[in-house]
Amino acid sequence: MTDSSNTHDLVIIGAGLAGMTAGLRALELGLSAAVLEKGDGEIYPCNTRQSGGVMHIGFLDPYRPAADLTEVIVERTADEADRALAEALVGGGARLLDWLKDKGTRFVKFNEQEGYRWCMAPPRSLRAGIDWQGRGPDLMLQGLVSQFKAAGGVFKGGTRAVSLIMENGACRGVSAVGAAGEEQVSAGQVLIADGGFQANRELYEAHIGGAFERVFQRGARTGMGDGMRMAVAAGAALTETNRFYGHVLCRDALHNDNVWPYPEIDAMATSGIVVNANGRRIVDEGRSGVYLANALAAMPVDAMLYAVFDAAIWEEPGRSARIPCNPLLEEAGGTVLRADSLADLAALADIDPAGLTASVEAHNAAIEAGTLDLLEIPRSTTMKPWPITEAPFMAIPVCPGITYTMGGIAIDGKAQVLDREGRPIPGLLAAGAATGGLEGGKDAGYIGGLMKAGTFGLIAAERAAELKAGEGEKPAVATKTADQMPPKTAPRADRLAAYPMLRGVVRYGKAGAIALSCLAAALVLWLLWPGLENWAIPIAAAAGLVTGVVALSVVELVRLITDLLLPG
Repeated sequence: MTDSSNTHDLVIIGAGLAGMTAGLRALELGLSAAVLEKGDGEIYPCNTRQSGGVMHIGFLDPYRPAADLTEVIVERTADEADRALAEALVGGGARLLDWLKDKGTRFVKFNEQEGYRWCMAPPRSLRAGIDWQGRGPDLMLQGLVSQFKAAGGVFKGGTRAVSLIMENGACRGVSAVGAAGEEQVSAGQVLIADGGFQANRELYEAHIGGAFERVFQRGARTGMGDGMRMAVAAGAALTETNRFYGHVLCRDALHNDNVWPYPEIDAMATSGIVVNANGRRIVDEGRSGVYLANALAAMPVDAMLYAVFDAAIWEEPGRSARIPCNPLLEEAGGTVLRADSLADLAALADIDPAGLTASVEAHNAAIEAGTLDLLEIPRSTTMKPWPITEAPFMAIPVCPGITYTMGGIAIDGKAQVLDREGRPIPGLLAAGAATGGLEGGKDAGYIGGLMKAGTFGLIAAERAAELKAGEGEKPAVATKTADQMPPKTAPRADRLAAYPMLRGVVRYGKAGAIALSCLAAALVLWLLWPGLENWAIPIAAAAGLVTGVVALSVVELVRLITDLLLPG
């Protein structure tokens, strides 16, 4: 039996970004809320906490115009994304960033690429291996949980939801098991936000296919698909479920924790070729690293696979990633094979030399002739193909790494779970990686897991408030029109209001550098004139020039640092 103390307006299954955003937003809207999290302890494991913390929509700035963001979703998913979900994400992405900033989440611009403009601070360090504790996503999640509890939310750790309470086709709560045994938690609305099913062998092999042991779990390994299973039992429809978000990893990840979740091998694999032990290409390398990871996951378990490339690829694409393969993989103990000829490389990797030579020659010839589409396995050009011609020739043994599944529970643009007839199931909402319809498709289109989770967490809480209000009076929902959005790059001085000394350097630095240069020249002239007379003039001019260059360099360094650490 349940009592009034175990009854809430919104009960949330899962305490990742989707769940905690929904919980705290629900409290802001005047709802009572409870979060059920199966993990124990303050630092419970989840993909949000262990993520890279980068917030983007298809690697574009969420503050971009809606048309740009919609276009990239259509392009990356080959127009397979549900339009209602795409519109909801585009309309709520910037609002999510504003909301997170208001809750104390700090962001840095990790590098000059647009997709890394909003990275939770502090970011991962530039090194291989596991590096999430005390980083931006971990601190962000701790902050949301702390604020949720302080605002009166009920947080039940070590509590696993096992089934939904259904009455006359409507969801009325959750049955859960915790330290005190089984309990029933009644709710006006239940939100499923417990992530994907990537760590569940049975669900993985049933929905994605291929052998479960073929993929390396590069996330928190907590996504068991409980929410999806409960939703299906309640009559929910599923979207296409055969794709996942992940990356190509060095095969050494199977026994070396220093080479996962980073660096990824995507850049080498998509710039060069991927072959099996026969030396034959096995996949279209030119779509994306995420697509490639999905394709490799379908290979036989015992297949040895290699990314093959050359010195030019190693030096250019190999250094391009946020946490680059070159030089971090070898520094972490990962295998990188090198040889002065393809035959010698084949011998090192135990690859058939004739097959490898034929594959590389065909690849190079197709690039030169512009006939990549005529290869035995046609190659796309979304990712630029590089010729493999410059010794040393190189190879890395690879395996697919999975982070979260892209398909799942079918929802509408208001985060309401849909039944098999496309109708909302009363009382049931879903958000984050437990849902599908936005990412995936034949190209394994990746849009951004954190942005999807947080945005639909906000939407779910606001829908719960609307439903409690009976649709008559809408809750206060902060929205922004395009002309109200902050500029892509806010003025530095505005971002430095709390740092008056830095603000002075940014605002008056150039003028100060010129003044300092003139002062240095005058001082040198005054000191040297009695002894050197006219010869003191060029020396003073040189001293002034050097002083000015050094001062301007310091000013530019301060500007660079403020751009990186205080994005608009």
